[in-house]
Amino acid sequence: MGKKVMVASFGLNEDFLRGRTQEEIVPVILRKIESVRGYQPDLIVLPEAFLKIGGDKLNPRWREITEHMLTELRRLARDMSCYIAAPVYEPYSGSGDLRYNCVYFIDRAGEVAGKYRKVHTVYEESTVSRVVPGSEYPVFDTDFGRVGFQTCFDIGWREGWKALADKGARLVIWTAAYDGGNLLNTYAAYNMYYVVSSVRTDHAQIIDLTGRAIAEGARWNGLAMAAIDLETELYHIDRQYQKIDDIREELGKKVTIRAYSEENVFTVESNDPEWPIPRIEREFGLMNYRDYHAEATRLQNEWRANYPEKD
Repeated sequence: MGKKVMVASFGLNEDFLRGRTQEEIVPVILRKIESVRGYQPDLIVLPEAFLKIGGDKLNPRWREITEHMLTELRRLARDMSCYIAAPVYEPYSGSGDLRYNCVYFIDRAGEVAGKYRKVHTVYEESTVSRVVPGSEYPVFDTDFGRVGFQTCFDIGWREGWKALADKGARLVIWTAAYDGGNLLNTYAAYNMYYVVSSVRTDHAQIIDLTGRAIAEGARWNGLAMAAIDLETELYHIDRQYQKIDDIREELGKKVTIRAYSEENVFTVESNDPEWPIPRIEREFGLMNYRDYHAEATRLQNEWRANYPEKD
């Protein structure tokens, strides 16, 4: 059984915060986080460069305000025992005006577990905001699974999303200034991981590994919140759909099974620590989607070797 993770991801609509200074945004963020304290979230996600959400883009005190904001977020992470994804500007060492568009990943102890620096910056970031692009796609191990990040314009470069999958990410957090649209669902389905978006509009989302949104924000309440399990596994129906009833009959509410007709797949989520996914696969002879494709690829290559194409 994987750890059930309560995720709270915010959409902070700029229309409602227009004209606020960065100093005035700080208490807005703190109050938003306090609003979900009672749900005991494991992960809180905030939008890209949220301190400038009111339009105060070049506040000369941005370094001081950012440092204060991070101090407060570290305090809340420690107090609430949760992870917080905090996208703010990070000063570029040795420069007075250069910076990174950075996500600070704060752990349950209030420590910075790591950073992701936006790789693909837009024209305005380079020419006006003086943002230096990053170059790496790090992943971070948490007590509920491996996490990676993408930021806004990164959505247009497929290789970054695949790089995170290749590194074993089971959840990718996308922070942005806009909604993102169906590319987020596509990346989730293609890479078979969860995607959580936090945006400077109202449409934050939590998308599962089949590409379906399981929680969404709305104009009057931008919060997307859901409990997810990153050990949920995906299976093709070939040679396996007959086993679904067997698993249900034996395990009952110890598992959650969801089947999808159009894609010919189903998912299995464990609800019992005595029945983790590897044990379920072993005892019921299940082969996950990745392994099924790997098996098919090996067989195809063998046949090509034995029977080369002929005109």
